[in-house]
Parts: sequence; structure tokens; C-alpha cells
Amino acid sequence: MLGWITTVVSVSFFFLLFALKPIYDYLRDPKGLRRFHGMNWLAPFTNIPYMYYSSQGRRFKVVHEAHKKHTIVRVGPNSVSFNDVVGVRDIYGHGSPALKDEFYNVLAGTHRHLADVQNREEHSRKRRVLAGAYSQAHLIQWEHVVADRTSALVAQYDRLCEKPEYVPTPHADPSSDPKQLEGFINHRLWSTLFGIDAICEIGMSAGLRLLENGNDMVDVETMDGKPYRCSYRESLWYAHRVQSSLVWSTGWFKHLRGLTKWHPFWRHEENYTNMVITFCKRRLQRYQAGEKLDDFYAYLLEDKYGNANMLPMGELVAECSIMMNAGSDTTATALTNALYNLLKHPDCFQALRRELDAVLEPGEVVAAYDRIKHLPYLRACLDESMRLNPPNTMNVPRLTPPEGLEVMGEWIPGNTTVHSPPYSMHRNPSIFPDPESFRPERWLAEDAQELQPHFITFSAGARGCIGRNITYLEQYVAIATLVHRYDFELISPDWVLPQREAFTCSPGDLPVRISRRQILGKE
Repeated sequence: MLGWITTVVSVSFFFLLFALKPIYDYLRDPKGLRRFHGMNWLAPFTNIPYMYYSSQGRRFKVVHEAHKKHTIVRVGPNSVSFNDVVGVRDIYGHGSPALKDEFYNVLAGTHRHLADVQNREEHSRKRRVLAGAYSQAHLIQWEHVVADRTSALVAQYDRLCEKPEYVPTPHADPSSDPKQLEGFINHRLWSTLFGIDAICEIGMSAGLRLLENGNDMVDVETMDGKPYRCSYRESLWYAHRVQSSLVWSTGWFKHLRGLTKWHPFWRHEENYTNMVITFCKRRLQRYQAGEKLDDFYAYLLEDKYGNANMLPMGELVAECSIMMNAGSDTTATALTNALYNLLKHPDCFQALRRELDAVLEPGEVVAAYDRIKHLPYLRACLDESMRLNPPNTMNVPRLTPPEGLEVMGEWIPGNTTVHSPPYSMHRNPSIFPDPESFRPERWLAEDAQELQPHFITFSAGARGCIGRNITYLEQYVAIATLVHRYDFELISPDWVLPQREAFTCSPGDLPVRISRRQILGKE
């Protein structure tokens, strides 16, 4: 009996200390972070609120509400958010000593890719290897891929004009009553298939032809060679959902992962890993068989002089993983949001159509990139959509160097997580007047150049998104083609597209009525 009582007292004392430690750390305040307002009253004590809102897919909205009151917000015991262009420059700008956060360590595989490598010299080496593939000058090599995939999208949309069918994406939260969707198509689904098809062809000459198939099921193999099929988008999205719910407590991530290993979302993480490895092996086999293919993978295998880079298989897989991840998801998100924002603002849709009609022939099926790449209103519409709905609503976290870092004039001690959220930065009314409104004209004003430092959809500095040229190419051609060729209609003018955040902010299904423009007729 005495032993049982002693055990209960000991366990209770342990949990009491565990509960009191955050309060003790807050009062002791070794880094002086108590001077910053918390995201809510609990955030300065624990990462649980940040994790909770992440699990609900609304972390970016809660942080933004806090930023409406305070420019600098403490979102966790050791994490501070800055909603100011000076903060962006100090954290992400060229020459900033800020490091990749511990967040990247806990999610990294056996080899690092360009986005999660921490060592600066290693990052520079990787960027040199990949810079040619992603450069503006090299876009001409990918135009035919984007045109081909846009042509496949047009073929499906022409068919759906005659016989519309609504196919929901199983990974998206329901946004409408299925009974109301007769006569509608799901633009979100087709944007997803377009984004996956395009980047996997550009990246590894994969020839998935998901647009022709009408779904995102792909053939993969387990580590021991057993074939099976899985959904590309589900594998990526659900893996992100579970990871992004737990990763913000980096010290506890491995333990939390073990405690939740029963959850089916972890199976999707395994599916995505198997998918990337399978695609990499297939592409490597083609190279070993003597095929000369001009794709992203070719830049990993050889330099511009044909000399082998001799990268280990783990590094090839890592680089393809981030390419297949970010290259598909963000473009599909941007394409969905762009059409939605244009349809919510018919005057903008018609203004864009007039600009396109001036340079495209009535019977032109796919908009030629050379004809549209310098159109100012098209670029303004795309940038305004990504301002209002950035695919990455919460910017990547950085870690202050051991010696500390001055951010916005505030001294932040070493080994503190710092970041600036694009969703909030893009809604700063002192920079973007009437920030909740979709106003492409703001990017055409005389002072529009002054907005660029505040536009951080692609992050900033030396570690800014290397793939921005490719996603612009895809968005230019796809949106120009759709706006020029089709008439669209939302369920109702006041219908709102749902958004849910994991690592990126994903729009839900987008039901639209579609028809061919009368002025164009049929070829």
C-alpha cells in the first residue's frame, strides 16, 4: 500500500513539475521575449496553440488576427513572427545570417534537398547545379511541355462543355451540396492534374498523362518491389496534414509521431516516399539505357558539359521529392485561386479577356507564350491573386545565429525561431490599401515597383523559390488559354472558395459552369 502511494505521489510530482516548467521559463524569460505580445494568452508558454490551429488548417488566420493588433507577435515560447518588410529583409534578405530552422532537421530525410539544406556552401553548390534548369533563359525548353499539357486540359474542357460532370477531389473538404453540382465541373481537380502532369514531365519526362486519365492515380512500388497504385495528391496532402500538425514542437516531434503512428495519414507519407523513389528509379533506368532527355533530372545527372555529377541516389531522390512536391501543389493552388478571383470580379475577367483578344487569334487553341509573356494585366491578375491567396500563407521559419540577430531594431537572442507570414504581409493596409480586395490595377500604378519588396509569395533573398519562372510560365499559358476560350460561372456571386492550410494553403473544390465562347465558335 505504501509503495502504491509513493508511486502516485512521485508521478503527480513529476507532472506538476512538467506543468509548472513553462510558467517558470516564462517568468525567468532568459531571452527577453516576454516583451512581445503573444498570439494568444497561452502561446508564450507552449507550442500547443500553434499546433492546434495547424491541425485545424487555420493557423495563418489566427496569426493574422494577432498581427492586426501587433507588428511583432510571439507565436510560441521560442518563436516570433514579424509583419513588416524590414523584418523580411533582416530574416530572409541577402546576407542575413539567419539559419534554417530546426523544423527542417526533423522533417529531413537521409539526404538534404535545396529547400532544407542548412549549410550555406552546400546550398550554393546545389543551387549552381539546378540554376540552369530553372533559369528564365531555359524556359523555352519547357514551353512545349506546358503547351502540350494545356492542350490536354483544353481537350477535357471542350468535352465537358458538351457533357459536364462534377468529380470531387477526395482530399478536399466539401464545399457545396452535391445535389447543386449538376451541370458543373470541378476546376480544382483539373488544375491539380495539370500541375502534376506538367512538373513531372518537366522534371523527369514521366509522361503520366493524368489529364487524359481524369484522375491522379499513379503506379508505384514498395521498397521491396511490390507494385500498387496510389493517389499522387492524397499522398502529398495528407502527409502534409499530419506533419504540419506536429512539427512545430520540434523537440517532441519524434515522440508525437510514435504516439500517432496508428493514424492513417502516416500511410500517405509512405506512399509519397515510394512514389518519388519509383519515379527516380524509372528515370535513372532510361538514362542508363542511353536515352538523352532534356529535363530537370538531366541537370542532376550531368553538368552542361556532359560531365557526370556523381550525386548519390539519396540526393537525387531528395531533389526530385521537393520538385514533385512544391512544383505541383503550388501551381495547382495558384491556378485554382486565379480563376476563382477572376470570376468573383467579372470586370477584371473581362479586362483580361480584352487584353488577350488583342494578341490571340480567335481560333488559337493554346495561348502561345511569346504572345502573352509581356501582357501587363495578365501578370497583374496573377500577382494580385497570389498576393491575396499566397500558396504558402506562412513563410518558412528561420533560426537566429548563436550570437543573435537584430530584426526590425529588436535584438533577438541566438537560436530563436523567426519568420514573416506572407498572408499577413500581403494584407498590411499601409502597403496594400484596401488589402482584402482583388485589385490587379495596384500592380500597374506608377508606384507599383515599391510593392515588390512586400510581395513575398516566393519568399525572399538567396533562398527564394528557385522555381518561380516555371510556375509563371504554367500560369501564364493555362489562365490565358482558359479565359480566351471559355465562359465560366460560379455557383453564385457570393460563393466563397474554402481554404485549408497545411504547409501550403490549399483551396477546396471549385465548381464552375463552363461553355465555349460564342464569338469563337468551333474549329
